[in-house]
Amino acid sequence: MAPLLTFSGPVIIWPEKEFKQLTAAFVRCNKEAWHMLPNTSTALSTFPRLGDKGGLQIKMPRAILCPAVCGHLTRCCEFDDGTRQLAEITHQDALIKHGCLDIEDLLFEVKFLTWDQANQNTFAFACHLTSTLGMRVSWDPFHPDLTASATNIDVAQTEITTQHLVNIQHKDEWRKAQTMEVSADGKQDTPGYRNLKMLTPTLGERETTSRMD
Repeated sequence: MAPLLTFSGPVIIWPEKEFKQLTAAFVRCNKEAWHMLPNTSTALSTFPRLGDKGGLQIKMPRAILCPAVCGHLTRCCEFDDGTRQLAEITHQDALIKHGCLDIEDLLFEVKFLTWDQANQNTFAFACHLTSTLGMRVSWDPFHPDLTASATNIDVAQTEITTQHLVNIQHKDEWRKAQTMEVSADGKQDTPGYRNLKMLTPTLGERETTSRMD
């Protein structure tokens, strides 16, 4: 059950009533795994609440769902694609709706929300989970100084300046390449390295300059 919740939890909206039923099912399964009687107190699995593991140190659904949702948001914000733009809109909606400046402010505000209220926004829900588990998070996924926030042309210019080596797959082979210059038709909205000239080492001492289209 835990792997299934980790895989599907971040993209499925769990109503509070159904999530409580899921938690009860986890407790019953833990009792059977530990060969406990059905009438054994659930306090062994649910208390103390720190980390939502209980005395037996078995992760409850909330503790499983929290890192899964945070990991899902991290992946959405990591790359310069459509998911990042959608995540930024969701992030701004959460901050504006709750009158917050950053994630740390949001953590404080959402702990007073109900489960179903926080569940309407993924960032608010992630903050609600971490807050109710007693964790503090400091994260600014859309800071302008992050690499993911920079345009492709700025990243390319930085790689030229620092002579940064990158791994490029070309004709079913992985090669190390160094960015030499940006082509004349390179544009800010051009993804990846399609219009970059690469200095690609070949066999022997010879080096060739090729366009990776």
